[in-house]
Amino acid sequence: MTYSTFIGVLLIAISVAMYYFTNLDYTRFFSDKEFLVGITGGAGIGFILGGFLGWLYKYKSVNKANAEIAAEEKRKVAEQKAQNELAVNQAKIDAQQYKDESGL
Repeated sequence: MTYSTFIGVLLIAISVAMYYFTNLDYTRFFSDKEFLVGITGGAGIGFILGGFLGWLYKYKSVNKANAEIAAEEKRKVAEQKAQNELAVNQAKIDAQQYKDESGL
């Protein structure tokens, strides 16, 4: 998101500089084929770059979220495993204590 914001601000600054420091003839803008091709080509490049940067930003955040979810699941599995081992050990201790108390 910061990349697209920076590029957008840079493009606006360039367009403002072009507007104020160049001699533009407004009468030929919409009649020249080159101008219309430039407008549509510039818009196309802008959409391509914006789409790519948006995908890149989203890809990073999705991977980060997936990594956090995977780490949380690993922690839960390790905790469950420890509880199961504790339960098994407690069952063995209880069985041994029952044997000792019953005299078998």
